[in-house]
Amino acid sequence: MKKPMYVVRMLGGALVLFAPSLAWADTNANIKGLWLTTDYPSLALHAGDQTSLGLTLYNYGLAPQRTDLTIDKKPDTWTASMEGQGKPVSAAFVDYNGRASLSLKLDIPAAAKPGDYTLLLDAAGPDAKSELPITVHLQPPLAAKLTAEPKLPVLKGSPKSSFDFSVGVKNESAADILANLTAQAPPGFDVTFKEGYGSQELTSIPLKAGESKDLSVSVKPAQDAAAGEYPVSVHVAGGKAQADTKLTLDISGQPSLSLAGEGDRLSGSAYAGQEKSSPLVLRNSGTAPARNLTLSASTPSDWKVTFQPDRIDELPAGGEQKVAALVTPAAKALDGDYVIALTASGNGASESASYRVTVLTSTLWGAAGVGVIGVALLVLVGAVGRYGRR
Repeated sequence: MKKPMYVVRMLGGALVLFAPSLAWADTNANIKGLWLTTDYPSLALHAGDQTSLGLTLYNYGLAPQRTDLTIDKKPDTWTASMEGQGKPVSAAFVDYNGRASLSLKLDIPAAAKPGDYTLLLDAAGPDAKSELPITVHLQPPLAAKLTAEPKLPVLKGSPKSSFDFSVGVKNESAADILANLTAQAPPGFDVTFKEGYGSQELTSIPLKAGESKDLSVSVKPAQDAAAGEYPVSVHVAGGKAQADTKLTLDISGQPSLSLAGEGDRLSGSAYAGQEKSSPLVLRNSGTAPARNLTLSASTPSDWKVTFQPDRIDELPAGGEQKVAALVTPAAKALDGDYVIALTASGNGASESASYRVTVLTSTLWGAAGVGVIGVALLVLVGAVGRYGRR
């Protein structure tokens, strides 16, 4: 085989070496003409298919020329066109020893009968022409088929989590489908469908033949769901096609705290400057233990609140713990009602409660007041007795 020949041209005062567009075009100088070709002149398709077949138009040894493109033969009910760069074309320009990349786009009706069909493509220039016969072995249309595949079939979280699954849905049928979306979930679980990252909730989704779409399946579990695995079945159906897929929620459980006084009361009384013990009950009504709990309080100025105990290592689900809140109002606190905020918090759980404290006058101040009143009465009686006889 001869080596490829190169062309030397003068551009801007410099010699430039050009390689031919077809590296082997000059291996045989006797080859001249116009050829319309494809790598696959015979192929099998199904009724209802839409496909694109690559074509190449070659010019060997001829002058650059415009070449008209036509489809001289095809089944009457089929739609066929030649395209260049994705757009329908009826002519192509090919340079000397050049080529043009084209494609044949076919749309076969779903009602087309199985059998062998021939299409004839024609490329005609002023110096030459080329015909390309293409044989299609048409098979019956594919049966209606849908597929649904989750990207992550198992997600883990708590009862307060929102479990967002991504499910790829594909229409592998030859016809368009409007697919209805349904789900089976445990009682109290809420399931919604959205398309991809959209915000609109869906009950159905349109799918063209061969089209795939990402479906967002959001599952919100019941607030009282215990720890465990919960299955959710997603059903996609359109016409005679249907698909099912299984999603799993792995719920780890979550503590839920409540803080109250005896008899569920959150109020008490205390004397200014004196410590008062107020009994409280801390409960965990959640589905998982509450761990590393600490108790704290937000108080008025110069008040003091401590707890016994002030730390709880673990409070099991369904359990309770008695706690004493030691409340000392400010020494100069006036009579009246005051509110302190009590908080219990730990790993993954927190609860606050408002506790009302009625401040009373100290018993010492009361006794002193009675004494002052008594002395005043004695002075008054003495004065009346002394001066009343005058």
